Amino acid sequence: MTKRGVHIALAAIVLVGLVLRALAVRYEPAHHPDEFFQYLEPAWGRLTGAWIETWEWRSGVRSWVLPGYHGAWMAVLMRLGVREGSVIGRLLQAHWALLSMSLVWAGWRGGILLARRLGHNRSATEDPGDTTAAPIGWQGGLAAALLCAAFPLQVRFSIHTLSEQASILCMVCALVLTGELAGTTGREEQGKARKKALWMGLLLGLGVCLRIQHAVVPLVVALWLMVSRRWWLLLIATWASLLPVLVFGMVDWLTWGSFLSSYVAYVKFNLVEGGASIFGTLPWKWYADHFRERLPTALPFLGLLCLVGLRATWPFVLSAIGLTVLLSTQPHKEERFVMLFWPLVLIAAGAAAGAWLASRPPPAVFVEGTPLAPPRRLRTWLVRAVLLAGLAEVLVDGARHCQGNDFRGLDTGRYHAQAWAGRQADVTGLLDDLPLYTGGYLWFGRNFPQLQFQNDRIGNPLFNYVLAEHDSDIARDAKRAGFTEVFKEDNMVVLRRVSALNGP
Repeated sequence: MTKRGVHIALAAIVLVGLVLRALAVRYEPAHHPDEFFQYLEPAWGRLTGAWIETWEWRSGVRSWVLPGYHGAWMAVLMRLGVREGSVIGRLLQAHWALLSMSLVWAGWRGGILLARRLGHNRSATEDPGDTTAAPIGWQGGLAAALLCAAFPLQVRFSIHTLSEQASILCMVCALVLTGELAGTTGREEQGKARKKALWMGLLLGLGVCLRIQHAVVPLVVALWLMVSRRWWLLLIATWASLLPVLVFGMVDWLTWGSFLSSYVAYVKFNLVEGGASIFGTLPWKWYADHFRERLPTALPFLGLLCLVGLRATWPFVLSAIGLTVLLSTQPHKEERFVMLFWPLVLIAAGAAAGAWLASRPPPAVFVEGTPLAPPRRLRTWLVRAVLLAGLAEVLVDGARHCQGNDFRGLDTGRYHAQAWAGRQADVTGLLDDLPLYTGGYLWFGRNFPQLQFQNDRIGNPLFNYVLAEHDSDIARDAKRAGFTEVFKEDNMVVLRRVSALNGP
């Protein structure tokens, strides 16, 4: 294939990724309450004065850097005239979905890099001086880019405003840059290599500060550079990685009173005191079982590809396995914690598949003008067919099993209903059935009181709207108290006060 053809294929993959993420922004439900109450709601509270404060912000175990980043975007959008909180929230989700397209870049560059090192794609017919020829390893690049663009679980996760998502983007891109640095040769590349090492270090430092559990990746990066004897580049990256640590530490000093205090409190609560266990514990093999649930038929295929290409893909595979082992030792487990596993494995598997796809069959043998297909030629085409079918099965199997998350009550209808109530001109207060399953004051968009439903509060005329599940006890109590249903979506209803209290 020519370079132009490869670029057209890559552009099509990018378009597919953008379309899928646009659909996710429109239809994907919330994944976890933390995406609102840890990273959006605090920023909204600082800008408007009204927010639901969770225990982490009273105990000082969260950094203000990511909420501050979101708050900056909120302030810009509000200055541009966007006032509705739910619209701002959706725009921030779309912003993260767009940033997640960096994984497609990582898949493309990483797939090419690893496919070249596997060596199945070398051919005497390739002319390195041909400017119209596709880059060596393009098959691996396209395969990995497609998996990163269209893997359903990754598409779903792309819109969520969680620290895991931001850290994943940093870690995967940094690992790809490390691979390019490990293969640096010649004096002409040294200047570019130093810049890459600088960016790689910044990404690693930022990724660890955003999600300290992802520290496995920097360890693998250091090992990769040491094995490649890139000592000077490792030193540059190490010093660069300290800059984000310094920034996060200073933000903690300004907000909590001491350098890196939120990280000290976080480690103390989760690792020393075992506080995370109060949110639930699961067996050590839960992550492995969960991977099989998400990809029951295609996971062995991915594992086989990673194993076959291990001599080139080992940094990605080791990072994925190391992360899983580390998190498996912790009693409290959630799917979002281990989401970094998927892009690492997808890039490694895509590169290995691309390397085999690039293997060229021997030329046909002609006997009396009739072409004969030798067994080796048939075997090559059979391998290609199996690989393409396997890659398609990864996406299909992933689509069949990508639904659901750790919090099943986070329905899209709940957020739409809450936003609808906030848009009503006569609203003065809202009673929620589950306030921590909503979008907080950001999604409500008003500074009026928003409290959990209780029967002793329903008589207060200040609360003239109720948000609850349809046919629930709360909805029935509200109707008996003089409320009537005015909005319904999915299983959620909004009720408005239309008469005086009639009794519980």
